[in-house]
Amino acid sequence: MSVVAVGGLAHCENFVQHEDEVKKTKHPLTIPTGSVQVRVRVGRYRNGTVAHIDTGQIRAVDGVLQTTKSIKSLFDQRDSSHFFSKTSKQFTVGVSEKQKVVTGELHIHVRPDIGKQDFDIVAHVPIEQYLPGVLAGELYAHWHPDTFAAQAVAARSYAIVQHLNRHKTSHFDVTDGPSSQMFLGDVTLEAAHKATKDTESVILTWNNTVVPAYYSACCGGSAASALDAISGSSQHDITPLYGRKGNDVCASLEASTWRATRSSRLFRKRLNASAKHLKLPELETIRSIRSIEPCEHNKHGRPTKLIIKDRRRNGYIVNAKDFVSAANASVSSLPMPGDPVWSSTLSCSKTGSDLTFKGRGLGHGVGLCQYGAQELAGQNNTWKDILQWYYPNASIQTV
Repeated sequence: MSVVAVGGLAHCENFVQHEDEVKKTKHPLTIPTGSVQVRVRVGRYRNGTVAHIDTGQIRAVDGVLQTTKSIKSLFDQRDSSHFFSKTSKQFTVGVSEKQKVVTGELHIHVRPDIGKQDFDIVAHVPIEQYLPGVLAGELYAHWHPDTFAAQAVAARSYAIVQHLNRHKTSHFDVTDGPSSQMFLGDVTLEAAHKATKDTESVILTWNNTVVPAYYSACCGGSAASALDAISGSSQHDITPLYGRKGNDVCASLEASTWRATRSSRLFRKRLNASAKHLKLPELETIRSIRSIEPCEHNKHGRPTKLIIKDRRRNGYIVNAKDFVSAANASVSSLPMPGDPVWSSTLSCSKTGSDLTFKGRGLGHGVGLCQYGAQELAGQNNTWKDILQWYYPNASIQTV
């Protein structure tokens, strides 16, 4: 797939470039020999927000957890900042009308690292019990059984890797939203439960380690490498995450293309505001935007770096993944971003006071493409075929 670049394809070497060196760290992702309990954060309460658990309430005041009598009997406390359920049971957790039913052990942690009125609610759920709530949140209910099965193996592998990476350093492994993988809690969707059962204990492995099986909604036809699109960690420097070869079947789908229109002035301010967080001081100095173009691609043709040109045709190089993060970042002093910038496969030009983006793909493009998996399943490919396509040379292993 070719990428249309406004004004011709730019070359990164023609401009001053800033790029943080990412240190490669070793992550021992040894295949687990026992069952895994996923610690999923199902509630993130900040600035004195009150949480509802069943018929009671809980909040943090000056770093101390306070509950109503109706739920106090359900919890033990290690100290005033960590409560945990006495038994594994079904809880209804939420804020106001936004509620989620989850079965497992419930832990409540004060977050003094953030604020004295902040706390998290974390459910400890056996992984096979956890997965149906993920599948129901990640896929359309009418999609093919083999799409569900492939997603189940990817989601199981991803959750295990998160657990192995974080169980000694954090009080949760995953969140229940798109920053990890969607989790709807207890669900009744038959397709989700069947896929979990049909692939029970099946994971993706490589060289006797668990594969961090990333996935996105739609790759747009070209694959991303985890080293480029996620991070330079050594756990991403493996063959299954380098990206599959050739165009993906999702490239012909209407869902693979997108457009976005943003105010040029507000978009520039959003980049300025994101500069410190992303450690890209050049973004802070941008005062106008004329165009944004790919200037470096991976071996599959997916952009890995973009160049932002101002009205004087000065160029600012940024990693593609950092640009997408900055483009969609919430900034307290600015309105919400508006039309999402869905991926780094894009071109952008200025018309009047607006920037017009045209792009392909929804998400980072690493690993399984959900729309592509659905197309492959419809072409009579099995869930194992789908996994072997999206994670080259990975082993499909029951543990």
